[in-house]
Amino acid sequence: MLVFETHTNLVPPCSMKGKFPNGLAEAMKRRPDISQGKLAKAIGTSQQQIGKLLHGERELGAHWAERIAPILLTSPEQLVFPGLRTFRAPVVSWVSAGRLAMQEGVRKSDVRRYVHLADLPKGDWIVLEVQGDSMDRIAPDGSFICVNLADQRTVNDKFYVFSTPEGEATFKRYRSGAAGSTPRLQPFSTNPDHETIYMVEGMLVLGRVGRVINDLG
Repeated sequence: MLVFETHTNLVPPCSMKGKFPNGLAEAMKRRPDISQGKLAKAIGTSQQQIGKLLHGERELGAHWAERIAPILLTSPEQLVFPGLRTFRAPVVSWVSAGRLAMQEGVRKSDVRRYVHLADLPKGDWIVLEVQGDSMDRIAPDGSFICVNLADQRTVNDKFYVFSTPEGEATFKRYRSGAAGSTPRLQPFSTNPDHETIYMVEGMLVLGRVGRVINDLG
């Protein structure tokens, strides 16, 4: 009679802790008054679910981050991407992406709301809503542009918001042209009806556009 010995290797289940790193634990340390149970109740989930997110056993995606962030007084970006440098920037106005257009002026005091921006160079940033289609190859009507008011140095083929002393403003691509020629503000559009604007005396660079956002949530 042959007896076959079988050896069963009992391997403990692999721990999921830390598989999905996030910034939730750090954010909760800054709010000792918010327990896991209190946070779970506030966003309508279980304490077990919060525990899994807290220990990185479950991915903390945008769905969770957007619900948790206001309670912990942080941003969704800081929860999803811990260590990413973010800052608040005001959404202050609209800007024409067409002809020079009269508007109430771009004033930082006219804040509609704030948004969090990330991975942009240091500067004095504001966010403007685009109206018009003269720049729709990069910024369609209704999108938002991030403008650095501290960067007014013109560079050929880069994008800026220009203004006049009378309060007109427009979002365009800067073209320096040949030596001695008048700098131009060019559209960047799928609509061929838009024309180049030539810089006139007194026209100013409000700031350089560093990012286009198509959805601010």
